[in-house]
Formats: sequence, structure tokens, C-alpha cells
Amino acid sequence: MTYGYEKTSMEKIAQKAGISKSNLYNYFKAKDEIFNSITDSAAFYFRKVINHFYEDQFSPKFGEIGFNEMLTKQIFNLVSDHKDGLILLMKCSAGTRYEQLKAELMKQIANKFLRDYATDFSNAELLVTVITENLFDGITSLTVCSKSDDELRMFLDDFIKYHSYGFSALISCS
Repeated sequence: MTYGYEKTSMEKIAQKAGISKSNLYNYFKAKDEIFNSITDSAAFYFRKVINHFYEDQFSPKFGEIGFNEMLTKQIFNLVSDHKDGLILLMKCSAGTRYEQLKAELMKQIANKFLRDYATDFSNAELLVTVITENLFDGITSLTVCSKSDDELRMFLDDFIKYHSYGFSALISCS
């Protein structure tokens, strides 16, 4: 996380781990194996949550009572179970097989908003893209900066409310 994937070498990893580089090579052939071992599970579950949302499999639905709490719980569970992997995916994936994951998932969420609220967002692709980017970047920042699970849960709850109520206000004004 300090140097990013492209500027991190096996030597730097070995030094940080306090082992010899040759010992590190006993476990991993290259740094991409290390990166993937940390991020594969996070990428799988991140895609799963986004697909679940995209396919309208969440209950309650957006705008219904309990939606914000359910979404906060889904995001909190994803983040708490895969924190390091998600942070790497969102902030340090340039040069990896997951380099486009953030953009891919943001596009999927933006497309859902544009599909579900086409009459409210005609000619507003840029606005929906910026809102979606803010959602992803905000969740990432809260994950990085929170000092405890309780603090993270509280911040996520407020952030989801902010996005949900703001989005509701936006579509009701259209």
C-alpha cells in the first residue's frame, strides 16, 4: 500500500516481512502471486455484492424501509471481511489483473441507476458516474481512516444515508 503495486519489488516485500528474498521465493514465484493471494477473495465477494445489487436481489429495495440499514450491513461485512484486499483493489491495483475492477464495478452501478431511473437521468451519465465514483471513493476512505469496527459501521451508516437520501431527493426533483 505504501509504494503501489508497480513500485513494489520482491526485495521490498521480503525486507518488510523480515525474511530473505530467497525465502520469499519459496512461497511465491512473483509479486503478482502475493497481490492475488491478498485480493482474489476480496474481488470475488466485491463482484458478488455489486452483482447482487445490479440484479435487484437485495431486499428491501432502494427507497423501502430498512434499505439503508441492509446496505450498510452488506458493505460493512464486505469491508470487514476483506479490508486489506479491498483497499489494495481500490487504491493500488494499477499493473495487476484487477486494474480495471473499480471502473468495471462503478460502471455496473452507474448503469443500474441509469436503467432504473432512465426518465430521471436522461442525458445525465456524467452526474451518475460522479455520484458512483463518490460512493466508491467514500467507502474506501472511510475504510482506510476508521480506527475501529464500531467507528467504521457508524461512518458507513451515515454515508449510506447521505447517498440514499441525496439520490432520493435528486430523482424526486426531476
